[in-house]
Amino acid sequence: MHELTLPIPDDNRILFFNRDRESFGFLSNYHEASIEIEGVNYRSTEFYYQAQKSHDPEFKEAIQNAKNADHAKGIGADPQRSRKARKRSWFHGRLEAMRPDWNDVKLTVMEVAVRAKFKQNPELAEMLLATGDAIIVEDSKHDPFWGIGRDGMGTNWMGRLLMQVREELRESRASTGIQEDV
Repeated sequence: MHELTLPIPDDNRILFFNRDRESFGFLSNYHEASIEIEGVNYRSTEFYYQAQKSHDPEFKEAIQNAKNADHAKGIGADPQRSRKARKRSWFHGRLEAMRPDWNDVKLTVMEVAVRAKFKQNPELAEMLLATGDAIIVEDSKHDPFWGIGRDGMGTNWMGRLLMQVREELRESRASTGIQEDV
């Protein structure tokens, strides 16, 4: 078996949002990689994530019909966050349609999406495994929850989930006897 190699940065950190986007953009939720969850197909993890913000079928249809992942994110934006979000959001004028438990479930929703992305797309699983033991960081200055935020002290939940799924893939291979070339 030919082992895939990726250009791991010298600091052993993959900053996939900005610095290392060219080589590691596949880690992004915007990366077009079809996933199927509960019988529904989504063009990327971002489409799935946004679609879970409401149980309203009209909202889910709007997400499915979005032009791209950024458009889906805009449709699913909380209109209370900014003027820009208010203009793009499907929830403007209908906040009651947004899941009241969203902040409680969003991490679990993303975990389901990321796991599906790499388990349903073997070529992406190989690429994730090829990151070795590098620390994966969403170096977004705009998001201190999923990324590291402006001050670099954010929680990096996206990177943490990616590393968790990478470890699950390794464990799955080990339990099935699939050997990785070392």
